[in-house]
Amino acid sequence: MPRKHHPADNSVALIRRALRLCPLMRHWPDDVLDEVVAVARLRRYDKRTPLMVGERSRREVLVVASGRLAVEGVDAAGVRFVLSLHGPGEIVSLVRMLGNTCFVYHFVVQEGTVLVHLPGGAFMTVLDAHPALWRDVCMLVLERLHEQIATQQRRALGHTANHVADALARLALIHGKAVEGGQAVSLRISQGDLAAMVAVSRQTVNKELRTLEQMGVIKAAYGRVTIHDLEALRQAAGG
Repeated sequence: MPRKHHPADNSVALIRRALRLCPLMRHWPDDVLDEVVAVARLRRYDKRTPLMVGERSRREVLVVASGRLAVEGVDAAGVRFVLSLHGPGEIVSLVRMLGNTCFVYHFVVQEGTVLVHLPGGAFMTVLDAHPALWRDVCMLVLERLHEQIATQQRRALGHTANHVADALARLALIHGKAVEGGQAVSLRISQGDLAAMVAVSRQTVNKELRTLEQMGVIKAAYGRVTIHDLEALRQAAGG
């Protein structure tokens, strides 16, 4: 049986709320969710806190309760890359349930963030006790795999301008907030993070953002991009 942490009552409520926000566990039975809560830990982190650096084999699943988390790393040339950004309700690092596997990425907190930590082994024990739930995990993994393949195809066929527009369009769909009476979408993203996501320099990203501004598609400011024409942005991404 997985070791139970018996979190404090206020933590239990926050953990339960975060897990119910997560599409994977949104409709799981209450008794199953109780088992997950029993092995979970709640942690609060300050902006720019790195997690799991140098812990390539750590088996732990994360659920974002609030704030934002980046999956990133440094390549062989010492260049920073960002694989993805995750907000409230998103479950991260399911692949870390695998044993005897090392990973080249780690996590960096983008702002004040609260995370639910689920030990990989304990989470797998819960799933094994309720085998039908593995289907939910498989469907989520397949959805993410499909998106990764589609993104790779778009980037293989497109140019830098397409890549920047594509990254903005995808991030807006997940993390964007409606502003100006619903006529625009605001996205918190730095040019450095955007550059790391599409593997180009900040100068190149700045140039492409200026082009999109001249087209009237977006308005770029420090740490934020406001999208005024999402359909035009999708067209700039290549469809």
